[in-house]
Amino acid sequence: MAKMKDIISQAVQESASRSKKPKKKKVYALTGTKQRVAASALKVLGALNALNRVLGSISGHARKVMFSSIIPEWLTDVVKGGREPNSFTVTTDDAKALIVPMKKYAIIDEDRAGKIMDLKEKQDVDIDIEEVKHFEFNPKLVHDIPEEKMDSLIDELKKVLLKSEAVPAATKKDIRSGRMPVIEEHTEYRYGEDVLTNLPKLSKGDPKKAEAIINAVQPVFSVRSFEMENKEVQVEEALDLIKESLAALPAEQ
Repeated sequence: MAKMKDIISQAVQESASRSKKPKKKKVYALTGTKQRVAASALKVLGALNALNRVLGSISGHARKVMFSSIIPEWLTDVVKGGREPNSFTVTTDDAKALIVPMKKYAIIDEDRAGKIMDLKEKQDVDIDIEEVKHFEFNPKLVHDIPEEKMDSLIDELKKVLLKSEAVPAATKKDIRSGRMPVIEEHTEYRYGEDVLTNLPKLSKGDPKKAEAIINAVQPVFSVRSFEMENKEVQVEEALDLIKESLAALPAEQ
């Protein structure tokens, strides 16, 4: 089990390595008596902003460490032990948390669809993906219509748009050239059946396949009802470790 110090130190280092150096811009300096209060406030905001970035990185890294240890065991119970893929409790010697699978998944983009196809080809895991198309009136076209002519346009919608007197000539030109489609099509993808609910069937009772499915679809696991036996001591310990890790970061060039 990784120590808190190791988790925080690694997360801070990862956060620092991802930070990009900002481009040079004009700087407005806060100086003089009248600006001292504003300057102090700016320091507070800067400190809080830096702390939020670090805490976000630490939180994500800690979740990853915890879930990599717990999820495989939980999946085995789900696909072999007959338990439902619902909330479960994780405990240590001095802390406890309720983990809730949300049955919400990462967006199915081209890369994720490829991973799901790999599951079918390499592990015989067949996850059905449905294509859902949405059609909507082009908002740019509506924007070009003068407000006082909108009622006229609505009345003329049954006619061919290119014959409408309410549509500006420039907009008609864009329609004719194809630069402005009248109807826009948006496509999204969703699973044909809820993956977590059907995990035992999809994995065919194989915990390794279940883990591969989870890694591919990336369901959201929410950490709730977190409890610590000695909150003051543990919070103080975490803050001390954050300070120690920040002090160890290399100076920015």
